[in-house]
Amino acid sequence: MGMKTFAVSDYGLYVVNADIEAYAEAQDIDSFDFLTEVGHYYSDVEGECSLLIRDDESFICDDSFAILPVKNYPTLFTQAYESKEAALTELKENYAEFLSDDYDYEGNFVRLVGTVYG
Repeated sequence: MGMKTFAVSDYGLYVVNADIEAYAEAQDIDSFDFLTEVGHYYSDVEGECSLLIRDDESFICDDSFAILPVKNYPTLFTQAYESKEAALTELKENYAEFLSDDYDYEGNFVRLVGTVYG
């Protein structure tokens, strides 16, 4: 059996495994089950996350993490949100209970482009 690779493109809130594990432990639930229910979990991916609010900034993502989805996605002819504040408001409303009060939503709202290995 050979290794299969898949291209991946995702959009939403980047959250490292440790942040979700802390919430799961406090709630006495399984972190992997929680991650797969709430977001898109990645463990064997190499890619780049481009920040959507802080222009021209990106980082390499190659650890275990999840992308927590948003309701709206951009298309060729339309923006996903009227403003960055609207996007951040939705993210906070949807995920504030899972993340710390000082979580950097603006610095973790990303578009992921990469490769999944498996």
